[in-house]
Order: sequence, then C-alpha cells, then structure tokens
Amino acid sequence: MEALDLRAEELASAVGARPFLLLALLLTGTVGVLLGLVAVARLSERHARALWERAIGAYRAAAEHPVTQRFPWLARALHELSAAEYLVIHLGLGLALTVAAIVFIALADAVSGGASIVQVDLALARALHTSSNSAGVAALRAFTQLGSGWALTALALVVAAVLLMRRQRVLAVGWLIALAGGGLLNRTLKALFARPRPLFDDPLAVARGWSFPSGHSMGTFVTFGMLSYLALLFLPTLRARLSFVAFALSWTVAMGFSRMYLGVHYLSDVLAGFAAGSVWLAVCISGIEVARRRPGRVDGQPLQG
Repeated sequence: MEALDLRAEELASAVGARPFLLLALLLTGTVGVLLGLVAVARLSERHARALWERAIGAYRAAAEHPVTQRFPWLARALHELSAAEYLVIHLGLGLALTVAAIVFIALADAVSGGASIVQVDLALARALHTSSNSAGVAALRAFTQLGSGWALTALALVVAAVLLMRRQRVLAVGWLIALAGGGLLNRTLKALFARPRPLFDDPLAVARGWSFPSGHSMGTFVTFGMLSYLALLFLPTLRARLSFVAFALSWTVAMGFSRMYLGVHYLSDVLAGFAAGSVWLAVCISGIEVARRRPGRVDGQPLQG
C-alpha cells in the first residue's frame, strides 16, 4: 500500500512538472468521454427503441383509460410527458446524483482522515508551483476571474433576463435558484470542512476563505451545466448541442485547472467542487423538469429530437 501511495505521489509530481500538457490531456480526455457517451447512447438507442415504443404505448393506453378520463389533469400530464423522456431524464439524473454524491463523500472522508490523496494533493501543488511561469500565471489569473462570484452573478442576471423575455418563467426561476443555491451550498460545505488553502512562501495568487470544495470549480460546473441544459432545450441540431456541451465541459475543466495552477486549491478541492456541483445540478434540473411539465404550464417544452 505504501508503494502504491509513493507511486501516486511520484505521478502527481511528474504531471505537475508539465502543467499545460496536463491541461491538454484533461481537455482531450473530457471531450473524448463526451463523444464516447454519445456513441454508447446511439448504439443503445437502436436496441432500446422497441422498449420505448412499448412504454409510450402503455402511457397512451393509460391516458385513454376511462378511469384516467375522470381526472383531466392526469390525462393531460400523461399526454404531455412521454415515457422515453421520463426515463432518460429522471433515471439519468438519479444515476448522476448518486455517483456524484458517492464521489464527494469519498473525497471528503479521505481529506478529513488524512488519506493518501492528501499527499498527492501536496505533491501536485508543489510541482505546479515550481513549474509555473509568468505568462501562464498572467493568463490564468485573468481566466480565473471569469469563475468568480461577480462574473457568475452577472451572467446569471443576463441569462435570466433573456429567459424572461422569451416567457420561460419556470426556466428563469430555476436558473436563478440553481446558481444562488449552488453558491450557498458551497459556502456551507467550506465552513463544515474548514480545510486550509495551500501555503507557499511566494504565492502566485491569494484567495480568502476555506479550500474544500473549490468555489470556482463548483460554481462554474453548476453554471455551465445549466447552460448545457438550456442548450439541449433550445439549440436546433444535435451537432450544435454537442459542440456547446463540449465547450462547457472544457471551460469547466480549465477553470478547475486554473485554481490548482495558481496554488489556491488542491486537486481534491477541485474534484469535490465538481462532485458537489453535479449533485446540486441533478437536483435542480430534475426539479425544473417536473415544474415545466406540471399540468397547465404553457412554457413547458419537450426536448426536441
């Protein structure tokens, strides 16, 4: 076990010595995973089509049943929400929430218990700090500001205004709750774990507050996750949707990297920020989907094919 921990520290030091190669690999891997998931979904769709048709048929039969017709609100709900959408959206979100919660709990337990990931954090932080250069520091200092509270707040207000102008009231309220609630959750978690930030004799950047989980990483994940959700709703083609989601994932990964490079967060802080953001994002999107398809809503729209 000690040998494995030592190898993990050595690997962290090695990749930290080439920070922008590490960033390139992270971005490439992120987009690769996205394309892989799309390919799997496409293949699965072919085999699951018969199942979807049966499920949709059952929904339609339920909607036309004499008992259902006695309750007009129930009949409308069954007509408006297809079985395929329900299964894909809510089962997918439930799986994402469960996995992300497990990851966050595991990270929190490891950090609190002083597990080997703490040594990996330290090794990577030292390597990144040692290999930093003035151009990289200047670029990432500017970039990381786009994940700050004021930047995300400004974006939140702009997007909310656009949604309200398009009469998407449920989406506008859900969007604001997602971003504001994510910020509140992050503050609560920071206070709960109270982990000090990395310390260096010659820091590249200075940040206040506790370190775990990373606020920039979590806030950016929730913001761009919500933007991706909106893109899936409103962009007309699959190519446009995939392009935006790939951009959102890349931006989020780069934001997390910037916090490590500048020495204000550890690797586990960033990963925990992504995990906590995933949990909150899944809760928010699930809630918004239920609200949008509530009987009588005029602004609920199904995902377009």
